[in-house]
Amino acid sequence: MEELIRLSSQLHLIFIGLLGVLIAFNLYLLNSDKTFLKLSKRLELIAPQYYIVLSAIFFTGIIIMAIRQFHFSLSVAVMIIVWIGIVALGIRGHKIYKSMERTEISQKAYKQYAIKKYTLDLLGLCATSLLFYMGH
Repeated sequence: MEELIRLSSQLHLIFIGLLGVLIAFNLYLLNSDKTFLKLSKRLELIAPQYYIVLSAIFFTGIIIMAIRQFHFSLSVAVMIIVWIGIVALGIRGHKIYKSMERTEISQKAYKQYAIKKYTLDLLGLCATSLLFYMGH
């Protein structure tokens, strides 16, 4: 049983680290690419990996909670809220992207939204990690 807890926790941490790397990479792309067409192709290429990692975090988190008999604490509540926030902002961003007009103003507005979204994602991830490690 201890082996399962350790493995699930390690996988959870690996996926959280990977999510941090993907967020940082998306921020780098948003701040570096000049043409929107090139940027959008790269973001569309990374988006599936981003959401696969989010689902892996959810899955490993559920496994850890089940092993611990669904013990609920403040840090678990914050993790769930941050995860839901990341997914909700991602859905909103996808809707904005799909309904976006192909004008420069619209593209600039989407780019600003995406930068804010990924910055909030990174801050939420860091805050949740700090809260968890300070509490344990």
